[in-house]
Amino acid sequence: MDLFRHVGLLRSFLMVAREGNVTAAAEKLGISQPALTRSIRRLEDETGFRLFDRHTRGVTPTIYGKALLRHAQLIDTECRFASSELEALRSGHRGQIKIGGGPFWGAALLPRAVARLHSLLPKLQVNLQIGVNNVLHPKLLDGELDLVVSAAPRDLSQFPEHFRFTRITTIRSQMFVREGHPILAQERIRYEDLANYPWIMYQQDPEIIERVATLLKDLGVNPPRIAIEASSLMAVLELLRSGDFLACLAAPILGVVQDVGIRPVPIDREIWSFPAGITYHRAIEQSTPFELLRQMLTDEVTKLGLDRTEQR
Repeated sequence: MDLFRHVGLLRSFLMVAREGNVTAAAEKLGISQPALTRSIRRLEDETGFRLFDRHTRGVTPTIYGKALLRHAQLIDTECRFASSELEALRSGHRGQIKIGGGPFWGAALLPRAVARLHSLLPKLQVNLQIGVNNVLHPKLLDGELDLVVSAAPRDLSQFPEHFRFTRITTIRSQMFVREGHPILAQERIRYEDLANYPWIMYQQDPEIIERVATLLKDLGVNPPRIAIEASSLMAVLELLRSGDFLACLAAPILGVVQDVGIRPVPIDREIWSFPAGITYHRAIEQSTPFELLRQMLTDEVTKLGLDRTEQR
């Protein structure tokens, strides 16, 4: 089967797979449900495989559907960027790029870079989503995002081969408290003191909770007493400066968010550090928006005084 001759059918297939429901997919595509059903059946006839299991709640891809889905997502992204590149040549960098950003990057660095990108490519449409890797990376894999600016994936080898990671810097994590917190008044901070105060956690990021618990365990300290979980970085910062809490955040946050009223806890033990940069679909690697954004993020890192460790 020559799939290239059936790109339209693949688009219908991809929407049904994403929505898990033919009716919802038809609405998104702006066609009738019977028309969409015929398209799926035609694709199944062409491939010779049943692509979906039908049930009362909707549809789910079969083993053959899952295999086709991986390639359909790649074809969809490649076609979209081909269209954007042609539009750029014709009309002066019109097109679309869908960007995900981690909490640290989304606080200021990424918005600044996107604003600079827009000033150079005013016709480019940018979709920006802020979240954590366990939320953003599935969207990247599903084609809902073109790139994610955040900590490196734990294991890039688990990603399909058409995804890449470019490291921009290395970020160190640190414990923070409010100005005037009792722990800062101590002449010497003991490790066990870290368990005497309530903690605030960014609730969408289980990796931080796991790492803090492991650190305290290694220090012979009781697990953190998590008093508050918040889904917003700005909420975490406001809570932190409003009470005698502790929180673990990216160390450079003080350079990103000014006058926030928090201070690092001076302990002689590094919590952890991690490479950070851009995880992206290879289809955008040579595009002008990607190259400009990469350079602008590198510039922002330099302004912040972070080490540049750019590596592909």
